[in-house]
Amino acid sequence: MASGSTPRAIASIVRSGPFKVALVFAGAVTITTYVLLALIYLNFASSNERLVSGIFENEILTTENTPIDQLKRQLSLRLTQDIRMLDYVGLYDADGRMTFGNVAPEIHVPLDGKAHLIYARPLNPDETGPEKALFVAVRRRDGGVLVLGRSLVYADELQASMLRGAAWALAPVVLLALLTGAIVSLRASKRLAELRDAINRVMQGDLHARLPARGTTDDIDALVRSVNQMLDEIVRLLQQIKSVGDNIAHDLRAPLAVMRARLERGLAGSSEEQLRELTSEALGDLQRAMTTVTALLRISELEGGLRRSAFDAVDLALVCRDAHELYEPLAEAKGVSLTLEAPHPVPVTGDGDLLREALANLVDNAVKFTPAGGRVAIVCGGPEALVRVADTGPGIAPGERDKIHKRFYRAQGTRHVPGVGLGLSMATTIVEMHGFGLRIGDNDPGSIFDITAAPTPTPSSSVTLPTRKAPVTA
Repeated sequence: MASGSTPRAIASIVRSGPFKVALVFAGAVTITTYVLLALIYLNFASSNERLVSGIFENEILTTENTPIDQLKRQLSLRLTQDIRMLDYVGLYDADGRMTFGNVAPEIHVPLDGKAHLIYARPLNPDETGPEKALFVAVRRRDGGVLVLGRSLVYADELQASMLRGAAWALAPVVLLALLTGAIVSLRASKRLAELRDAINRVMQGDLHARLPARGTTDDIDALVRSVNQMLDEIVRLLQQIKSVGDNIAHDLRAPLAVMRARLERGLAGSSEEQLRELTSEALGDLQRAMTTVTALLRISELEGGLRRSAFDAVDLALVCRDAHELYEPLAEAKGVSLTLEAPHPVPVTGDGDLLREALANLVDNAVKFTPAGGRVAIVCGGPEALVRVADTGPGIAPGERDKIHKRFYRAQGTRHVPGVGLGLSMATTIVEMHGFGLRIGDNDPGSIFDITAAPTPTPSSSVTLPTRKAPVTA
């Protein structure tokens, strides 16, 4: 196993993205360095040739008037002691015979006092092939010819040594880049394996598994956080679907059981009048069941999400006026005073129909639970909230205010009133969907429901309601 897994692990590292990046980096460093060295090499070679050419051209001009014997002594001394600048010497008489020097006969240099690059016979007898050299030749006043030459072999060897040194110096950089790529690749492969394992657990049904995050600010951690948030939302939606099914089954069980019992009682032998009564009661049970199912499906639809791109400008004052007009006849029939205070527009961004639905649920609850002679006030644009619905009903105990948002929950003292306990849940869903908050307070007596601009609930002060139908000061 080990012998087979090692090549696969190496192949995986080589194919990984970080290692490929390291290879590209190492290649770029290598190419850039060699291009730079080539430029330095060419510049050094050119500078060296220009330097030697200038020295020879100036020097050969100064020897035109030097006597022959003295010139020979000087050249002989330079050939044996000044090996840095002079390698070839050729002194010819007016007839073209060499009287002193080591220039090969086949070397022909133009007599123009300028440096020329010529390949000459090697000075070292152990070497083969011509070597590169610079030659300068000039005709003397006595008719003779003087040739001076400098081999460029040593300069070429120096330049080659520089290139070799630079190449050896570059090798650790390349190795370090490859080593860094391998280390980064191993770490990335390990992290990707952890992510794959977590994703496989999720795919196998463990929806509570999450991708491991390291608490850094890199791109992978940002992606991990986004995926985990997505999984949290998926779990929430699945739980919501399960909750909807459970709630529907739970809430339909009672009315269906009652309906079945009544129908069985009717089948047992009842008069025509009793059958009509039983049928009417069964239809009422069926209508309540359908109302419950419709409300639950509506809440699930809202909690499923609403595209904020569909939001538009909405005036909450108009929404409050619509709710007041809708429930004013119901309130009057019950003997409840329903008042409205909306002195100026309150523009927000949202879905007007949904906001009307949320406010209608709040007003419906207030009117439903407020006894005859009580008062309900709708205040829009007050200092405490965007919209406030206050009543003088039985109120909600502080210990129950965190529970009434739950589906089917009904506060103590209100369970005798018809309803299924979904109105406030629907209103809360719509309000939070718009980024608002729903705050519950005590009106002493009664309750206060504030739709606030901030989603974070804060304590609410009480509101004093008037005894007649008039604007209310929140």
